[in-house]
Amino acid sequence: MEKTTPQFLWNGIDLETLRQVMDKPADDAVASVFESHDMRHLTSILKEMAKNDNFVSAELPAPMHNFIQKELNRRFTSEDIRLFSQAHEIWKKKGMDFIFVLFFRALPYTYMAEKPANVLRMTKLLETHAERRIFETAQFVFDVMDKNWWEPTHRGILTALKVRIMHAAMRHVILDSGKQGEKWDNEWGKPISQEDLIATNQVFSLEFFKGMKMLGMSLSAQEQKAWFHTWKTIGKIMGVQDELICKTVDEAWTLQHAVYAHLFKDKTHSGIALAKALVETLKHFHLPEKLILLLMKTLLSDEQFPDCFERMLRPSFAATHPELFVAHSSEKEKVNHKKVLNQHFHDQIKDYHNILKSKKNEFKPKQEKIGFIAKLLFLIMSFFGFNKKGLHLLDIHLEKMHNILHDKATGEPVEELEEEMIVEIMKVFGGIMVAILSLHFRQGKESGFRIPATLQNNWALKG
Repeated sequence: MEKTTPQFLWNGIDLETLRQVMDKPADDAVASVFESHDMRHLTSILKEMAKNDNFVSAELPAPMHNFIQKELNRRFTSEDIRLFSQAHEIWKKKGMDFIFVLFFRALPYTYMAEKPANVLRMTKLLETHAERRIFETAQFVFDVMDKNWWEPTHRGILTALKVRIMHAAMRHVILDSGKQGEKWDNEWGKPISQEDLIATNQVFSLEFFKGMKMLGMSLSAQEQKAWFHTWKTIGKIMGVQDELICKTVDEAWTLQHAVYAHLFKDKTHSGIALAKALVETLKHFHLPEKLILLLMKTLLSDEQFPDCFERMLRPSFAATHPELFVAHSSEKEKVNHKKVLNQHFHDQIKDYHNILKSKKNEFKPKQEKIGFIAKLLFLIMSFFGFNKKGLHLLDIHLEKMHNILHDKATGEPVEELEEEMIVEIMKVFGGIMVAILSLHFRQGKESGFRIPATLQNNWALKG
């Protein structure tokens, strides 16, 4: 009997066939640079693109120059711009939560897609540049969420284009690598295919929505519309084909679930290495390893793939933290184990709170000391959205963490954390991460981790 291969279809599109489709405009532009044979010049140009807001595209071969100019001169309607502006306002209010969801849900969840992960393995990004790649993902988000990001003179659209060109360059190198190194396996489709591009793009909307819902902070239908419209436009700029651009959030979820079903069916190898690298990277926020895993275990809880945490983290961390990977034979065992995990979470949070208090002056610009009354006043004002000058973002979120860990009436430490208290504490992590990001990453570059000045004021990053 002839063996049949299951089909994965969405709106009549065969996702397996979609894996063979790349990004022809960008690929042709990059090919023109490689064909010039001036690899030293190419390296110089790519370095300039990586470190500058602007780059002199006139130095590039005509196909690349024309490609860049065409993308930079995209036209947007007044309705596009209205929705972009709404998304920017959402970013100002909820961007710190986005960063938390990105690191603890969106990235590790999508690492289950093994075929795309082979790109990172073959280009050695898993082995030598994992930390940089992870933080540059966060930097990409800051750039494309900035005010007026779509204008040719702003960093956002340039950053999106740079990533698109980098993808095309990686495809060119990988498909040509068989002459000297490992050959790309055609069973994986093409590297950074259209399926990979649309799934990755939609993660920045859909998994954000899901993560916010898990934190009890669901976005309204209008907020989702504005955010999704902005990110699907970024997807177009980054090479996603029009037939994959969904009209609504609901339609996008049907595509995303179809892609997950298609890509997450493979046995994972490279994705496990990615998840391990992510955990190691998150230690730069002075997070204890067990706390990182507990946060991921909570946010990776999922209906479609309930085994995600086990699948992605068990191979690397079960030997060190067996208590996080216990199998349950009954509902009673599951409930009892949940109580045990909550106590672990409580202990880890207390330790992290103490770590941050001891190190907080390292994460903030030098400032004059302020009195207790002034500090209390600034904290109260911050809750009502007033000027936070004088009180740093880290102080604000440490105070929130302290209040959750201590009884409001007595001021004594609470003995155990209820489920809703754990959720409240998780809402604090994004602010802490952004406070540390603002000063401590991309060291050696003049601009540091780039957070726009207006956002630094809005998020109390200057103190």
